[in-house]
Amino acid sequence: MKIGFLGTGTMGAPMANNLRKSGHTVTVWHRTASRAEPLVKKGARSAPTPRETAAGQDLVFLCLSDEKAVEAALEGPDGVLAGLGKGAVLVDVSTAGVRSARSVEERVHARGASFVAAPLLGSKSAAEKAQLTIVAGGPAEAREKARPALRALSARVIELDTAPQAALMKLVVNSVGGAMMAAYAEGLALGASGGLDLAKVVETLQASSFHSPLFLMKGEQILARDWAPRFAVSLAEKDQRLAQEAASDQGAKMPVNAAVRGLFADAIQAGHGGDDMCAVADLYFGWAGLKK
Repeated sequence: MKIGFLGTGTMGAPMANNLRKSGHTVTVWHRTASRAEPLVKKGARSAPTPRETAAGQDLVFLCLSDEKAVEAALEGPDGVLAGLGKGAVLVDVSTAGVRSARSVEERVHARGASFVAAPLLGSKSAAEKAQLTIVAGGPAEAREKARPALRALSARVIELDTAPQAALMKLVVNSVGGAMMAAYAEGLALGASGGLDLAKVVETLQASSFHSPLFLMKGEQILARDWAPRFAVSLAEKDQRLAQEAASDQGAKMPVNAAVRGLFADAIQAGHGGDDMCAVADLYFGWAGLKK
């Protein structure tokens, strides 16, 4: 298939490359053109605008940071919507929220095209290995058309009937993940501030009935004070905000989520916005007066 791919950052670059390696003809665009150059050197084509990236494609992927970036790529005379052809499928793998999914779906349909929201579960490493889990929601025919490309990127595709459902499912997952990360960091600081060896706390939690792959991975990072971003604090805070937005629209209450979002906001204020979300532990350690 002919595929346009917008957003060749941490997750987008390996995904676009895996589509290329799977035999698809891939045209890439990134707001900072130099970020797409490594893919061009590997055989991808490049386009100067979102409109030209979308023109003539079977599928168009968006892999962008938030709903504002999605809007910027879609709208205007050089936007994706201006180039999207009838019968094409727009696949948004960004985490942009339920409101965005509804709005994008309406505008894409007005162009005679189809929309699939397909947010990602997994890290940069999973993207590189084509081992992501993808939650894909949209019309059955659109999902069928997008399915070969989605399978080229993932170990599993979970399909839902509508784009807003897929967007909501991602917020469910990330609201739980954010709470887990916050509670884990808080528990580590509790133990360390009372004199427990931090490595023993990590080991004991992992041996308990509350063990988790997340805790295993983030525990190792925290012990090494490795804040290199796999999933940045700023993005984690954004996802908690989008979850609160959805809850408000649906009449649900999320007091834990509100506290977690506040914690991530504090970490951003402390200079950890670009660090991995496990850097919230550094915030807790500082509050406890622990030496770095």
